Amino acid sequence: MKEQPSIQRAVKIILAILYGVGMVGFSISTTYEIFVQLTPLNLLLTLIVLLWFHDNWNTKSVFLFFAVTVIGFMAELLGVNSQILFGHYEYGEALGVKIWNTPIMIGVNWLILSYCIAVFLGRFQQQWFFPFLAAAIMVGFDVVMEPVATNLRMWSWQTEQIPLKNYLDWYLVSFLIFTLIRASKVNWKNRLAAWILLVQFIFFVGLNIYFKLNEWAY
Repeated sequence: MKEQPSIQRAVKIILAILYGVGMVGFSISTTYEIFVQLTPLNLLLTLIVLLWFHDNWNTKSVFLFFAVTVIGFMAELLGVNSQILFGHYEYGEALGVKIWNTPIMIGVNWLILSYCIAVFLGRFQQQWFFPFLAAAIMVGFDVVMEPVATNLRMWSWQTEQIPLKNYLDWYLVSFLIFTLIRASKVNWKNRLAAWILLVQFIFFVGLNIYFKLNEWAY
């Protein structure tokens, strides 16, 4: 969708403010619970913005959006109910409504991350190494996201340390998703995707630093 540069800038500023406010809100004990409850709404808003700025709408893209969401959701459903994937973990209430112990919004989270990374690596989407590189970036993002997500009670692990299996399986599921994207020969373009990926990365890095400093202080 063609949008005016001024609209794009305004949306970028609004997203940066929202994620910045979220970072502060999660850092203050009196507002912490409120922002935990707002997490599903934030994910949904991010998805809406992404899809609004998506170029070249077609049947193939719609199918891929649906397929990526379902693959991500089913992987998490299998993981949380059988521990075949990711390890021993369970979801809290922060991500909203669940089906078979699995939040519906976790599939949306997989779609947002996969889509943003695919667009970010757009010039390489048809290269043989694209699924390998994109999956590696997904795992790198998960490394930053996991400590924050557990602190925000999105999910929790039975072990004190996040298991290596989680990252290995994240790579495998991501590799499957990006292989599907490459095989479909889509040419996704979105002028906000890289910005959203950056804003989310800063959000998780910032909260990682806050939680680590808070841990050292006590």
